[in-house]
Amino acid sequence: MILAAAAKINLNLLVGPRRQDGYHPIDSFVTRITLYDEVAIVPRRDGRIVLRCTGADCGRAEQNVAFRAASLLAEGRSSPGATIELTKRIPPGSGLGGGSADAVAVLAGLNDLWGLGLAADRLAELAGRLGSDVPFFLGPPAARLTGRGEIIQPLAVHAFCAVLYLPSFSCFTAEVYREYDRLPRTPQPQLDPAILAGPPSRWRGLLRNDLLAAAGQVAKELAAAHDRLSRALPVPVCLTGSGSALFALCDDLAEARAVLSAVPQDLHGACRIVVRNDW
Repeated sequence: MILAAAAKINLNLLVGPRRQDGYHPIDSFVTRITLYDEVAIVPRRDGRIVLRCTGADCGRAEQNVAFRAASLLAEGRSSPGATIELTKRIPPGSGLGGGSADAVAVLAGLNDLWGLGLAADRLAELAGRLGSDVPFFLGPPAARLTGRGEIIQPLAVHAFCAVLYLPSFSCFTAEVYREYDRLPRTPQPQLDPAILAGPPSRWRGLLRNDLLAAAGQVAKELAAAHDRLSRALPVPVCLTGSGSALFALCDDLAEARAVLSAVPQDLHGACRIVVRNDW
């Protein structure tokens, strides 16, 4: 079984103060895009779960969320095991949700391959145990996420192209949130989600990510790249998640190509065009 695990971007991300349980409430418009990891799953007969990962720094197998997803699904069950071949194209530590997408691909794939027949709500419950944003990848292609990210409401988002900047450095979510807690905050209301049904040129200038300043403090290279791209490009430059990836929304492929051509030469190699379509 070969599955594509799609990345996501946070179009708008509002973050509240840290709660007593240690989590920050969020309100975010999120959509999947055409940047994928590949997850190949081969059944075994010895009950073992084996992860082989290439393409990026995947860390130790037992700490990888794809491995943890398979182990969670196998917990308390007599399973034949599986070999998971993970090809990483979504950079870790980029705010693109690659690990969460991989986990959902493994949950859904093994549910089918092992013939478990688990319902969608049960898979979502397991996904939530792996991470706050993991259940999103089981749901609609675009959604409004609230709470810790576990409350999911389908969202209508107009088709777009985006120029995506994928730097070689990472931002670690915990560090960004710690810095966020130290910075002054100016709360703002969420945008009316109805505006997202129109072309991005009507609303891209309104987008906000409350973690941008904190991410720029944690990774000075990110602040520098955001500043340079913001000055060079004719459209707004936004941060996804806690970074380090940046994106610029465009109405169509022609505009995306024009924006890409305006990227400074030394940053050009880290950029690519992705799409949010009707899925």
